[in-house]
Parts: sequence; C-alpha cells; structure tokens
Amino acid sequence: MDLASWAGSLNLEVPAAGLLRKLATSLPPGRKFTITVFGSAPLQILVDSTITSADVDVFSDSEQLKEIVEKAGLDERSSTFHIQVSSELSFRTSPRWRDRAQKLVVEGCTFIFPHPLDILIAKLNRLEEKDLRAFQIVYAKTGHPLEQELINELQMAVDLFRPSFDEEQGNDIAGNCRRLWPLLYGREIDPRSEIIAPALAKRQAGYGPPPEDYNQEMRDALRDR
Repeated sequence: MDLASWAGSLNLEVPAAGLLRKLATSLPPGRKFTITVFGSAPLQILVDSTITSADVDVFSDSEQLKEIVEKAGLDERSSTFHIQVSSELSFRTSPRWRDRAQKLVVEGCTFIFPHPLDILIAKLNRLEEKDLRAFQIVYAKTGHPLEQELINELQMAVDLFRPSFDEEQGNDIAGNCRRLWPLLYGREIDPRSEIIAPALAKRQAGYGPPPEDYNQEMRDALRDR
C-alpha cells in the first residue's frame, strides 16, 4: 500500500494546531517532551479542517503532563476547547502505527501525529456518528482508505476483534465494520470470513499443522463475531 500518498501535510492554521502550540509554550523549558496526538485532531490537521471535536486527545510518557495542562488552563475545567490527557492504552489501533506517523517539533516538544489510516482504525472501536462522518470526509477528500487497504490493515490488527474484558465497556468492532462497509463501500462485509479467519491463517502459516489449541483459538475468535 502507498500510504504516503494520502498521509496528508500538516496544516498548522487549524484550531487543533493552535491549541497544541499553546500546550508547547506551557511546557517547562529545558525538558524534552514527546506527545502523541490522536482522536479527531490529526484528521483536522492532516486531512480536512472541517473535522472538529471539543477536545484534542493526547498521551505522553510524562507523568506530569496532566498537571501541566491543568496549570496552563488548557484542561476541561478551564476551557470548552481543551486538551484531554489520556493513556496510550486508549489509542487502540494497528500495531504498525508508529512506523508511519509524522512528527513536528514545536518549542522543543515533539508532537507525533499517527497516519489518518491508524486514526480511522481507532475510531472503529466506537464508531459514533462523528466517527462515521470522519470516515466519509477522509474518503471523499482522499479516495482512501481503499477497501482492500482497510481489510489488509484490519487483518494486521486482528487482535482488536477479540472480546472485551468483563470490566470494560464492550466494543463491537466487527459489528462496527458491518455498519461502516455499506456506507463507505456500498456492500456488506462478513468480518469473520474476510478479516478474522484470513488473519489467523496468516499468523499460523509456516508453523506446520495447527495444534488443537490453535483450532480452539480460531473457534473462539469467530464465535459471536
């Protein structure tokens, strides 16, 4: 896949970029920060300025970032349009996302922007109306993701299709694929046969005849999907 052809270029004039500049100037001088931006903000910055959200989602390995955001008045309690500091665990997408992310250094802070494809895959976990709209805008603007592009990447991220833990609010990414496909590609999709089963087969390839526990893994993965 030629993902570089639709990675987008950084538009630093949009509201999300302006908020990130405020964050960069609020960071302690002389310290190195690396902050990853996810949610809708990278799509606004990289693809289309009309993709908006009430916040800019970020995560960092700095434990002080949340406190810094609060002291700068950039948090939810201080501003309607705010920085939302989250955990990296909240960004559930392709395991290959770091390899194709873009970087921008502002005031000594390195901001990381995942590829639009990885942002869209993360949105499949919930696929609210705003997420559907983001898919449609990106597709209308870039012609991507092509159907096969998305299928290939979802196969590489097949573990996203595993059932949620009991303690989690359940996400039905297979069901969300079934919602998305007719709207974006004009046809129905069977995630079990087109995404999950081929991915598990690829994972097993080269290891000889599968043991019984692999057969059970296949059955468990396909059940109720």
